[in-house]
Amino acid sequence: MKTFVFLLVLIAATSSLAAELTIKIKNVKHDDSTIYIAIFVNEENWPDGEPFRALSTPAEADVTTVNVEIPEGTYAVSVYQDINGNGQMDYNALRMPKEPWGVSNDAPARFGPPKWKRMKFDLGAEPFTAEFSLKH
Repeated sequence: MKTFVFLLVLIAATSSLAAELTIKIKNVKHDDSTIYIAIFVNEENWPDGEPFRALSTPAEADVTTVNVEIPEGTYAVSVYQDINGNGQMDYNALRMPKEPWGVSNDAPARFGPPKWKRMKFDLGAEPFTAEFSLKH
């Protein structure tokens, strides 16, 4: 019985290989704030659903870099810089962001949030860097 349980744990652990993702956020102008990061795994959850992984990091002026290990797959990253410290993205009356934001591949936002197909990238066995700039 112990061998069977061990094999199940071993199979579960090796079935989703971990990959290294570096998120490099450029054009960071304030270092006295927090950057919130959301990693999405499918189009259905983008932009208003639950992300696969959500994390935050202190902003570092010019470039903020975060490393995470996640299973290999297709992903998209969305970030915003919480300038006023209220823990949420602020919008104006037209629902346009009032705080710096960015998405993977620097996908453009035209008449709404960026499109999933422009944001997504494949993460394989080799380390990958999703590099993009904040829009102010």
